[in-house]
Amino acid sequence: GLPLRERVRGMFYHAYDNYMQHAFPHDELLPLSCSFIDNFGSYALTLVDSLDMLAVLGNRTEFARAVRLLRKHLSFDKDVHVSVFETNI
Repeated sequence: GLPLRERVRGMFYHAYDNYMQHAFPHDELLPLSCSFIDNFGSYALTLVDSLDMLAVLGNRTEFARAVRLLRKHLSFDKDVHVSVFETNI
């Protein structure tokens, strides 16, 4: 079979690509319905959370694209309740 590194890479991109296709710019993908939910203030948190993994994988092109998308879509000028604990973990 594939080395563990390649299996992890494949799993990450499976989740990441489906989030980008079905849920961005919302917080989370609901995988069974290919829909989305905004549990954390509608900050595109899955994409924010994915930045470190894109860096670890060395995918500079997608990292730069994600940063551009966040610069365009991410705003903290919202009057919403945010779970600081959940956001930080």
